[in-house]
Amino acid sequence: MNRLTLLRHAKSSWDHPELRDIDRPLNSRGTRDAPLMGQVCRDNIPAPDLVLLSPSRRTRDTIDAFLKSWGLEDVATIVDDRLYGAGISEWDDVISGHADSAAHILGCAHQPGIGDFACWLDAAYNGDVPTAAVISFSIPGGRLHRDCADLEFYGIPKAYR
Repeated sequence: MNRLTLLRHAKSSWDHPELRDIDRPLNSRGTRDAPLMGQVCRDNIPAPDLVLLSPSRRTRDTIDAFLKSWGLEDVATIVDDRLYGAGISEWDDVISGHADSAAHILGCAHQPGIGDFACWLDAAYNGDVPTAAVISFSIPGGRLHRDCADLEFYGIPKAYR
């Protein structure tokens, strides 16, 4: 792996408080922002060859719209339960487990874990990861460890609306 891109799920709905957290869908802003960020990424970073995502409905809805707008509906996608509520060690385990099989991995999950992991990868990163934000790192040497990455792209929907 020489590139890792992190995508926080798009804005989710709180309209149905009876739903479990894992079952919450995107709200209207989320359904607009996910495909927008797919288009932005298509124009700014190389396409991933593997997608890893949390099992939550909002991450699945985000990645479906994101990849469709990028034209990548057929990219290999793996749902990994460890990414739901993942901290740094879970992120490291999940990504490292696929590092030899993909040049560019895209991970889609939740805050605060995604921001903590981004800061672990690049100590200069500030940890800010609003909904539908994309953070793309080059990984010189191809192996994950503390401060191993170089931030190459950061995009948030607000900058492209």
